[in-house]
Amino acid sequence: MDSDRVRILIVDDDETFLGDLARLMTDRYEIVMSHNAKEALSAHEQLGFDAVLLDIDLGRGVDGFEILDAFHASDPSLPVIMVTRDSSAASAIAALKKGAVDYIDKRPDLGDLERRISRAIEEQRVIRLNDALRKEIDELHGEMIGESEKMRELRREIAFAAQGPGPVLITGETGTGKELVAREIHRRFCPGKAFLPLNCAAVPHETFSLKLFGSVRGAFTGAEDIPGIFELAYDGVLFLDEITEIDPSLQAELLRVIEEREFERNGTSRRIPFRGKLLASTNRSLPESLENGSLRKDLYFRFGTHVINVPPLRDRREDVPVLARYFLERKSVELKRPKREIGDEMMTDLCRRDWPGNVRELENAIEAYVVRGAFTGPNIFAGDSGSALSGEALFHMGYRDAKTAVLKEFQRKYTDAIIAACGGDLGAAAQRMGLTRFGLRKMLNEINT
Repeated sequence: MDSDRVRILIVDDDETFLGDLARLMTDRYEIVMSHNAKEALSAHEQLGFDAVLLDIDLGRGVDGFEILDAFHASDPSLPVIMVTRDSSAASAIAALKKGAVDYIDKRPDLGDLERRISRAIEEQRVIRLNDALRKEIDELHGEMIGESEKMRELRREIAFAAQGPGPVLITGETGTGKELVAREIHRRFCPGKAFLPLNCAAVPHETFSLKLFGSVRGAFTGAEDIPGIFELAYDGVLFLDEITEIDPSLQAELLRVIEEREFERNGTSRRIPFRGKLLASTNRSLPESLENGSLRKDLYFRFGTHVINVPPLRDRREDVPVLARYFLERKSVELKRPKREIGDEMMTDLCRRDWPGNVRELENAIEAYVVRGAFTGPNIFAGDSGSALSGEALFHMGYRDAKTAVLKEFQRKYTDAIIAACGGDLGAAAQRMGLTRFGLRKMLNEINT
């Protein structure tokens, strides 16, 4: 058989169904049949498959979901499509919750089945490529990409800060990658343990104590036994993003947890130990935060031995090429787009930019480039000298064609201007235009066709 053909394993005890599928699919796929779990797992171990069609009920009390678990234990990315006599929503939900990528009934339409198989295989291929790329980056430096002196110094500081349980304060402008630094510290300090991030700016002040420390039933009206994020983190890493958003009175409670390594739920005096590592971040100026009281000085002094500043991208421009190529590879896989190239002139332009939104802005700009094939500029409405729609060109078009061409030209300029104003962030641009992110991508595709 042609080794390039898609190889499908069908696991079912229904001989009639197996025969029907064999007649339908043999011309299109390399088919292997199994009647029970032992045969199926042995066949996958020996041959390997691109996808599996697995009956939910194999008879004699054999649960197909157990076989699904066994498949995923040995090959987590193997796409498994469940086959069921019951095509109800409950059956479908159960299959998907268990990790199946899709489900079909026992009367499949061949064209639909082919689409489902192709989609499942392609989705898993993308996941595998993404996982491989992420693993490659993780093995290099986690996600701390770059070989500038600033980045080498940052990695040295991270390694030092990860050596013990002491708290760490991470500072830096918006978009520099403070959470990536926190995750790298976690990876070095306690891999496999919990990493719990909390965006302090998103938590209402009146519920902050409950969020941090939890409560016991009866502590206040409607209170239930709820663990706080300190309790959930326990011996892992708790990352408080934008710590200056926490009320100073609660910052005093944080100081007590750091010093005593224990805390109390709201409504009880029972002490609960915290054996983990506390990380915090801020994008504000430390001198200003200490001066205006948004960061307590006594809390800052407890972080004093481990304060890590993440450099802005403009201070490490030599890292722009490797970051741009990394984002280009990743976004091409995520968005299922052909990989584009970044030429020398374009790369030079990227390196010259100041990137006020830092690495996040660069990532968003690369995503926009992957979608539309061009970087946006700041003066897109400055004139029409670059327009192909001259009066002469329009004169030779019929009304409908001219209207379509002018509308496309307007859409191109409008979307370019909004995307540029949003620093290349397609999500923010879509929101500003009153569209969904999917709707904006659809519009960009239509403009470019």
